[in-house]
Amino acid sequence: MNIESLVTKVLPTMLQAWIFLAIFVVFLISTRKVAGRFYFLIRPIIEPSSGQKKAKKDFSIEDMYQDWYRSFRARWLSAPNNISMAVKSAWRGRERGLAIFAGVFLSSLVITTVLAYAVGLNQAFFAFSLDGNEFDAKVDFQYDPDADWKGRTNDSALWESLCVEIVEMEEFEDCGLVFGRQGIRVSGFFDSGFTTPQPLNVQSVTGGSSGWDNVSWDFPEASENGPPINENRIIRFYGGGVWDGELGERHAKSVIYGSWPSTAADAEANRSIVLPSKIASTAGVEVNDTIDTLTFSYVLDTYEGGDIDIGFQECQAQLEFVTSEDSAPVLFCKESLTVTDLTISAIYEEGDFGNPTLLFHPVIVSDSVLSEEQKTTLMQNDHGYLGVALDRTQIPTSSTRAATSWLSDIREDLESVRTDVDTLDPATGEPTGDTESVLLPREFVIGEGAGAVALSIEYNDIVSGTITFLNIFLGIIQVFDYILVIPIVALSFVVLLYGLVLSLEQRRREVAIHRVIGGTEATLSRMMVLEIYAIGSIAWALGFALASGAVEIVLRAVGFLRFTDEGDISVDPVLSFGSTFAVASLTLGAAYFYGKRRTNDFLNIEIDEGVRKVSRERVPNYPLHWLVFGVGMLSYVESWIQSNGGFLIWGSSGIVSNFILNAVLLLLGPFFLWIGGALVLSRIGASGPQILNRMVGWSPAISDIRRGLSGSGSSQSVSRLSLIMMLTLSIVTLAAVQGHTGTLVDERTTSAQNGADLQVQFDSELSESEAMSLVIQSIQTVDDNAITDIDSMASVSYLFPGVLDRDSGGVYSTWVLFDGHEDTLIWDEQAIPGSNVGKMAEDWRQGAYTAGDGARDALDRPATGSALNISIANLVFDELGIPSVEASPTTVTVNYAGRTDWIPGFSAAESDNSIVIGESTYMGLIGNPTNYAHTSDRWFFELCNQEEGACKDALEAVSADLRSKGSVISAQDWSSAHESNERNGGLVFGTPGLLSMMFVVAALASVSSAFVFLSLVLSQRKRELAILQAIGASPNQVVRLVLFEIMSILMVSMVLGVALGLAVSESFNGFFSVFGFIFQLFLGQSAPIDRDLIWPWFELIVVNGLVLAAVVISLLFTTRRALDSDLATVLKGE
Repeated sequence: MNIESLVTKVLPTMLQAWIFLAIFVVFLISTRKVAGRFYFLIRPIIEPSSGQKKAKKDFSIEDMYQDWYRSFRARWLSAPNNISMAVKSAWRGRERGLAIFAGVFLSSLVITTVLAYAVGLNQAFFAFSLDGNEFDAKVDFQYDPDADWKGRTNDSALWESLCVEIVEMEEFEDCGLVFGRQGIRVSGFFDSGFTTPQPLNVQSVTGGSSGWDNVSWDFPEASENGPPINENRIIRFYGGGVWDGELGERHAKSVIYGSWPSTAADAEANRSIVLPSKIASTAGVEVNDTIDTLTFSYVLDTYEGGDIDIGFQECQAQLEFVTSEDSAPVLFCKESLTVTDLTISAIYEEGDFGNPTLLFHPVIVSDSVLSEEQKTTLMQNDHGYLGVALDRTQIPTSSTRAATSWLSDIREDLESVRTDVDTLDPATGEPTGDTESVLLPREFVIGEGAGAVALSIEYNDIVSGTITFLNIFLGIIQVFDYILVIPIVALSFVVLLYGLVLSLEQRRREVAIHRVIGGTEATLSRMMVLEIYAIGSIAWALGFALASGAVEIVLRAVGFLRFTDEGDISVDPVLSFGSTFAVASLTLGAAYFYGKRRTNDFLNIEIDEGVRKVSRERVPNYPLHWLVFGVGMLSYVESWIQSNGGFLIWGSSGIVSNFILNAVLLLLGPFFLWIGGALVLSRIGASGPQILNRMVGWSPAISDIRRGLSGSGSSQSVSRLSLIMMLTLSIVTLAAVQGHTGTLVDERTTSAQNGADLQVQFDSELSESEAMSLVIQSIQTVDDNAITDIDSMASVSYLFPGVLDRDSGGVYSTWVLFDGHEDTLIWDEQAIPGSNVGKMAEDWRQGAYTAGDGARDALDRPATGSALNISIANLVFDELGIPSVEASPTTVTVNYAGRTDWIPGFSAAESDNSIVIGESTYMGLIGNPTNYAHTSDRWFFELCNQEEGACKDALEAVSADLRSKGSVISAQDWSSAHESNERNGGLVFGTPGLLSMMFVVAALASVSSAFVFLSLVLSQRKRELAILQAIGASPNQVVRLVLFEIMSILMVSMVLGVALGLAVSESFNGFFSVFGFIFQLFLGQSAPIDRDLIWPWFELIVVNGLVLAAVVISLLFTTRRALDSDLATVLKGE
């Protein structure tokens, strides 16, 4: 988030929310008092007294005024004195203030990050989904061309000037004139008339390159990826507004050679043309080459239905008759125009096929090359429209309904105006005297004087189609994200409440002493609550502002604690007033009301009880703790059994076979395990001194302090500290384990999908030398020192029908791995039998075979080493064309080596029902020919070392250049595929950022909690330490006693916390599996990679080391300060 948004949007919203919360608190207090007084008045009615009748007091205005004045004086006139006392008290008790600050700050930081993350994630997802669409809407004239030209103009300059008025609207960012597809005037996207308006089509190009004769201007891919609108290569002429600004930046992103003209003047001066990469490659042209002539067609007339016969007679130009199974036949009468002397300024990469409204992958030319007469001709035939860019950061991301409504309001605002008109009597046609509100076409008056024209427009939205797709998907993502962050949100509230409890416990005796010297309950309550509210306000504001500013960094996560550059994503995750108020209420409001309740509890106890620090402790509900822990352990065991494919009497489905119950257990079980485990194990952690005393009590180092350890760990404060340590360290472990696991899964998934550094699919089968030659050409074109040659290359051959089992007659499709494939293909240990890729490659080379799961079933689950006699299966057809399988004369015996889950670069489904053989086996099957040249349409290449930073950029450049070649269908490099997988968090979008956030926040919470809360706990024990000194303990003994006690509690709690985190991580695997299954169903994706957990010991050791350091510093600082205190003063309790 930039500073401007923080200052102009976030801070004002924060101030409003804080003021509103303060007013809300005052309102609640006032309401409670009014309700109390009202109850006092009606109490004699609802609770009639049965005893002595009290004397009725006469009503007096003067008495009422005196009561009000005393209250006003006590509350408001003494406010400065109360504030002064609160500030002095807060400064004297800086440690307890720090505890309140830490709790409120952490909870504010976490909740704000979670809410802002959801807003920013929606914005980022919108941005990624709309990334291929340069225009967000197409603005046409509202009416078709006719005799009176109502609401239209043929003056392109006048039409383009409407952009000035459109861009002045805050929803729009850019606008420009485009000559291209005719005006779309339909009632919806699926209206049959949507396919009728036609684009401009390229017919021929001439220039210095002879390659233009090889270019085909047919583009059937357009109909394959959208409705049947047009199957020829389209051309657009851009006006001045498209070349610069937001529209220019969007177009420039796809440029791979040359540069996008930065201004309209540049485009006009160079007579610029921008070509799709496929066209440029086929024509053999480069940037700065010139084009002599370019001829394109436009539509004069369109004939449909019964008018088609008339069209054949009337049209004196080119006729194009279009028929389709999905729409009625249409006849287009077309004419041609020619532009000359063009210069190629840039070549752009043809990306995915997006929204079909404007059609796909055009040739782009500056409209300055058109004569005024040509522009007028195109305007007359409805080929001129305005392309606009919305300010996408303003699109509501709270819900797709809100976004759709926002877009609909824009359309209604541009197309129509609401006005009141007189209603007419349907019988007489006379005015009834009433009015009704109706929508009338809006008219934009452009020009001045006699040349002014009133224009009515049709707004054709392009964004809403993407929003329709996101309707369900974003909902699933948000549910997943909110469930995932439950532990860190819960932890923030635990730290908040624990900080308040420790802080207020320290003030119990202070409150009692103030009451002794005359302090009233109301004054003391206001002083303490005001201190909490003041410290909490600062902590809330800092936490909210920090989270708002840092959430964009979290959104840029492409792996665990790995982030992209700032320019890769641009979001503005500003929370609404409602969300900001909700954060303030949940953090600052919760601190205020909880602190007020605890303060009232202190004020209600007896004074001597407060002075003696007697406290009433609630007995924990241990059976409930064990029940929650037991359910959590069941989910852990269930997840472990499913991950390992079964255990003992249970199969891969686990203990709970019911799908619904199993899904509920896997979703909720991790949270039960986390909470229940922390509650149960914290008792063991608090008993750390007794545990270590029994283990190492014989040591001379602690022999003289053993008696002091007998009661250690029994206090409630120590138990709470142990609980906090377990909760924080378990979340640190969970985030680190799942984060690193997810990062590795992304890498393994990329390797499984891409197969190698570079995977290239050609439009025909090529030999190794032919494929190598094309890739070498791209390497030389890119000219990057990171890639200078091909290290290795490989191909995988597919045999269909495959091979025939000579014994059973079964036919199995077959994959052939050629020798040396392991040098290029990235094999995963999960994909092959065993874990040694080299050994498995040698087994294939020696005549072994492996089989997919479906093929293994067909082969009756063969034993390792069992023989299979196979021959090539050939399809033959009889006279009736009925196919049958015939075996080749050569038979080869192969031995079973195990199961193949997938082959790198191919999906798991493709190898499921197949067997895999090596080159020697295949050569034997085809008779060991002496001159065999293998050809394939898919080749894999090893080009550079992925660990080197320069390799990534070079791979992307080579891949982009290959995609521009006409003979290449697709070229995918490992780096780009990996970025896509990382950005999407595997199958679950946004996971890396959330896990990174959880790790950092939980690590900070563990370190800060250890320091702040331990300081408070030790401060409460000053009197105990003084007694130890009074009975003869030396300072060294006291330090060792405290150090051993706290360190033993901490060490046991740390070990148990990490162990709990590891168990929760395993349990969370089931949670990821459930949502992974949902995303696979929704997206139609398949991820064969098992989610094997990674144990990141380095990060865990670092965090635990920082916690230890914080504890040691806190121990030494607090204990030394206590020992330096005046012994008599401490013993007297002053």
